Amino acid sequence: MNPVLFELPWGTPANAYGTLILVGGLVSVPGIWWDVQRRGLGKPSTASFIVDFALVLVLGAFVGGRLLHILTMPGPYLDDPSRLFRLEDTGFVFFGSLLAILGGWVWLARRYRTSFGTICDLGATWMGLGHAFGRLGCWFAGCCWGAPTDAAFGVQFPSESMAWLHAEIPRTATHTVPVHPTQLYEAVGLAAIFVGLAWIRRTRGIETTWRQASRYAIAYGILRATTEIFRGDASRGMLLDLRWPALAERLALPAEQPLLLSISQAVALALVALGVYGWHSTRPKVRSSWPPE
Repeated sequence: MNPVLFELPWGTPANAYGTLILVGGLVSVPGIWWDVQRRGLGKPSTASFIVDFALVLVLGAFVGGRLLHILTMPGPYLDDPSRLFRLEDTGFVFFGSLLAILGGWVWLARRYRTSFGTICDLGATWMGLGHAFGRLGCWFAGCCWGAPTDAAFGVQFPSESMAWLHAEIPRTATHTVPVHPTQLYEAVGLAAIFVGLAWIRRTRGIETTWRQASRYAIAYGILRATTEIFRGDASRGMLLDLRWPALAERLALPAEQPLLLSISQAVALALVALGVYGWHSTRPKVRSSWPPE
């Protein structure tokens, strides 16, 4: 874990979280460009569309994610307003980023005279790749940490990491207790979602509007609802406090760890329901003749 990846030639530290989000966006560009061209979006200027699409992703991720984090944890920002513009020692909420990005895509659809669903299908295919890099940024920053575990794959975050700062341990401790590496769980899951959706897009071509977006909603909703079980940061808030000590112990979690229902889990499950509805609504119609010929 290291919140600074390296120093730039002029001495400025390259923040791991921001840098990896930028890298994730950049590695997504070739696939987005390929998809945009085949969908015929952005004409007569494909480059202009790509730039606007990228700006919506970057600005939406920062503004929406930060705004929802402020609403869930306003105290630190009221005490120190400069935290609004910092990447270190602060936080973001992905569902806030997603909501802001969707709002940006509404604007993008109107600007380029296409449907909102088409933009969502485009984004759904490639967004998992950038998001996976973002979760690696969480890993380096030590945020979004997991619950304590005695499993062999548990990890310890060093002092001054977000996990260490919020842990109930003596301030003289140099590391946290071993915790689940939830950031890596989600990064791997997001990479798998990206590979699956990119393969479907490549092999099946352009499908009915909302088909690809529905797949993403189902896949990411299930992934997020599952990884939330292993989360250890209480800042995300709980709607219900449902515990199952026997299952928690089988999952290498503390017996008192609540398994349901965090706010993020509720949103994730709503995303799954929305995806299932979209998937069902976009099924190819099977023609039947009566009487049989």
